[in-house]
Formats: sequence, structure tokens, C-alpha cells
Amino acid sequence: MEDESALIMLVRQYSSRFGITFSSKAMEDEETKQKAMLLMMQAISGQRGPVTDEDLGL
Repeated sequence: MEDESALIMLVRQYSSRFGITFSSKAMEDEETKQKAMLLMMQAISGQRGPVTDEDLGL
């Protein structure tokens, strides 16, 4: 549950800054979800731009 709460807070921060720019199906696969979370954190911190489906290999 704690993991899901962190994910929800991360998605909220990301979407408030960028909107959602990648498919929600990224959250279905654990490996892709972890990659999406890392890329969202980088985007929020200004290290990269918005995350796309192409970044996640979707």
C-alpha cells in the first residue's frame, strides 16, 4: 500500500507539471512501471523533459 501511495503522489506531481504524456498501460508491467517512475522523478527535478511512450518502449 505504501508503494502505491508513493506512486500516486509521484503521478500527481508529474501530471500537475506536464499532464500525462504516456499511456497508463505503462503501469501494468512492473519493469516498465519502475522505469516510468524513474523518468517521472527526473522530469519533475528538471533533469529531462516529459516522459513519452517512446521513452518507455510502448
